[in-house]
Amino acid sequence: MKLFKYKGDIYIPKSAYKSSKEARILRILLVFIVIFTSVFLVILSRHYSSAAEFFGKGEITVTENVEQEEILPEIEGKTNFLIFQTDEDKTSINFIFMIQADKSSKAYKVCSLSPNMKIDGKSLYDIYSVGGGASLQTKLTEYLGIQLDYYAEFDTTTFNSFATKLGTFIYPVSSDIKYTGGKGDNKYTIHLNEGEQKIDSQTLSNLIRYYSEEKKNYSAENELILYSLTRLFNADNFNDCDSLFRLFIKSASTNITVRNFENGKDALMVFCKANMSITLYSAEVTYEDNVLSQSSVKEIKGYFGK
Repeated sequence: MKLFKYKGDIYIPKSAYKSSKEARILRILLVFIVIFTSVFLVILSRHYSSAAEFFGKGEITVTENVEQEEILPEIEGKTNFLIFQTDEDKTSINFIFMIQADKSSKAYKVCSLSPNMKIDGKSLYDIYSVGGGASLQTKLTEYLGIQLDYYAEFDTTTFNSFATKLGTFIYPVSSDIKYTGGKGDNKYTIHLNEGEQKIDSQTLSNLIRYYSEEKKNYSAENELILYSLTRLFNADNFNDCDSLFRLFIKSASTNITVRNFENGKDALMVFCKANMSITLYSAEVTYEDNVLSQSSVKEIKGYFGK
């Protein structure tokens, strides 16, 4: 660009002039941005306590890396089961009890019966020896005035085999137990110290039998069964429930079918995955010459009626 027309004119290259002009413009813009930002922050500080409040009006949420609680299916109704164990030769009943899975109230209800119990002058074993588990199921249903939906019969070996697959659990033993009982090939031994003890399948079998046959302490028997239900029916076993059911069918004489199992999977999921929050009820019975007292019959009806 020429500044003077005559001799000695001074020239400034166009490119340098253009760069100088752009630099001035950028400096002006920078000053404007700084002033605008300062004013904006002053206004922001007067109306909002934080940037989060300005951008989200207090509705910004923080996502934490936590595992969401699984939504379990809705279930309802009640199902009653009869469970009992015999010796290897099926010449006696070691223990027998009833369980109700109350799906509506998410509860277990348990009632242990005496193996020496009599109905119309016949012992439970006499009834069993005629028609097996089905005859026991039918007779107890009629006598107690409740519906026993399913039964499962084990001998000592098959009970231990199935319970071994379920695993072990820790149980608070109330006092030292050192006992040998039974007769002939049906003998059993328990050796437990007071305090928390690891209960495996054989110990569970023997301890139920001990409370039932020797101590006739049906309250303690109920407590042990309820404790084992909440510990052994758990999320891990539910994940393996198909193979466990196949073992159950192989181990037990039962009227539970594959269809029954499939239809009951939702309930099984709830009882396994919510196991520690299931409500527990115990129906303790009394006998008069091996016959259930009338008050006990009424109590069982109250617990196991549908």
